[in-house]
Amino acid sequence: MSDSNKLVRGTFFLTLATLITKILGMLYLIPFYAIMDGEENLALYGYAYTPYTIMLSIAAAGVPGAVSKYVAKYNALGAYQTSQKLYRSSLWVMVGSGLLAFIALYIAAPYIANLQTLAAGSGEGSWSAEDITRIIRIIGIAVIIIPFMATFRGIFQGFESFGPTSASSVIEQIVRIAVLLGGAYIVIYVLGGTVQTANEVAVFAAFIGGLGAIATLLYFWRKRRPHIQKLVDSDDTGYDFSYKEMYGEIIRYGIPFIIVGISIPVIIFIDQLTHNNGLALAGVPSRYHDTWFGMLNLTTHKLVMIPTSLAAAFAITILPFITKNFQRKQMDDVHHQIKLMIMMLLFFAVPAAAGMMILSAPLYTSFFEYNEVAIQILLFYAPVSIIISLFSITCSIVQGIDKQNLTLYVVLAVLVVKLAVNIPLIMQFHTVGAVIGTALALGLGVVLNLWIIKKYGKFHIRPLMKPLLQIGFYTIVMLLAVEVVYLLLMFYFDVEQKLDSVIILAITVPIGAVVYILLSFRSGLADEILGARADKIRRKLRFL
Repeated sequence: MSDSNKLVRGTFFLTLATLITKILGMLYLIPFYAIMDGEENLALYGYAYTPYTIMLSIAAAGVPGAVSKYVAKYNALGAYQTSQKLYRSSLWVMVGSGLLAFIALYIAAPYIANLQTLAAGSGEGSWSAEDITRIIRIIGIAVIIIPFMATFRGIFQGFESFGPTSASSVIEQIVRIAVLLGGAYIVIYVLGGTVQTANEVAVFAAFIGGLGAIATLLYFWRKRRPHIQKLVDSDDTGYDFSYKEMYGEIIRYGIPFIIVGISIPVIIFIDQLTHNNGLALAGVPSRYHDTWFGMLNLTTHKLVMIPTSLAAAFAITILPFITKNFQRKQMDDVHHQIKLMIMMLLFFAVPAAAGMMILSAPLYTSFFEYNEVAIQILLFYAPVSIIISLFSITCSIVQGIDKQNLTLYVVLAVLVVKLAVNIPLIMQFHTVGAVIGTALALGLGVVLNLWIIKKYGKFHIRPLMKPLLQIGFYTIVMLLAVEVVYLLLMFYFDVEQKLDSVIILAITVPIGAVVYILLSFRSGLADEILGARADKIRRKLRFL
């Protein structure tokens, strides 16, 4: 199978798995929102997840991505024994790293909680430092196993095998959601427990989900192990690196992965530290602070992460291929893969984000309840998902062309801009200001990454212009069609009612999808991006 076919196939599996996990991650919020009775009670859940995500990135130390890159690099050179030596030891390293990170988060939890409480203020309904400390310590248990799981996935990805990552991510999400919803419901409605305890059970579900993912990966490893062992036995390169040499290289690879991995969580953490203060300076009553923060950090964020999740799948898929071809000096293949990934990402992400923007009212109402503030946040947040996606994938490309050291400066620039503009923007535009701050900061990051790719990867942006203009034009036509239908439906349905909003989405979303797909396939844009798969789709859907 050619690299292009492998790339598209791997992207397809990971994208499908990522979409399934993100859709599940969005759908579970409907019953969870009802169980927890609103955004304010969900804020505690958000306060726990951000420091957990940051510590998780530090605990993993960039090793999962670095292992994927390392294995791909030495497999390309035929040095399978070298890659085996690395990935065997890396799993044990991650077990130790996870334990140390759990201890560190456990000790740091009160200080993080006090910082968040100070930033959040002490208004009516605010969570105490003790509440936040306890829930951070509970979710920290998952830090013990998740780095091990992520590194296990990185090993498979280094062998250009993306099925195990896809399957394990779906299993992880299903198990996590089942424990989260079942546990929260039992605590509140069967045992008569508190919302705090329900939140604690909900975050502990991350640990149980991780165990489910590890069990899935072990199943695939038993199946793939004989094939991998044959590759190892065929190694006659004579490479023999010491652990010091290997981990020196892993550290060089890993640090940029840490920096990129924590960039989005740190941006969210900046929102946590500045959001309520910014609202207070703007004169917004404290009773709205946690509710609006819950909308920003959880409800609208979950919806926006669906188109953004495409970037995560593409970034994981592209790294081994670009690394391999860059090491072999096959620059034409590198350029083709960069172009293909950016076009494929935008082909899906742009219409999804635009559709989410125009249908923000029925979309939010369908999953939660009608709320003008939340709908306004989603209206602005939806297009920002394109910038988040581009940032993710361009960072992965920069790492693939061996310029990962430059990502430090890119991420620092992003965080400095976010810190500088966030409070002034929140004072001016309230919660929407935090979204605008994220867009400005990550937009700068995308521009800097593209400059690095152009300069050091010798990649030319010009070949992207025509397909990008086509994607933009077809998206506009799609939006016009959806807007006409949406306005007509408004005469018969009330967007403030949940059932009516679901009906509106059930009619408008398929119409938008059909218009965009028709234009893309009839013009040949789909063939340029999807390759042979476009013909297979065309044969199955004869109207194309």
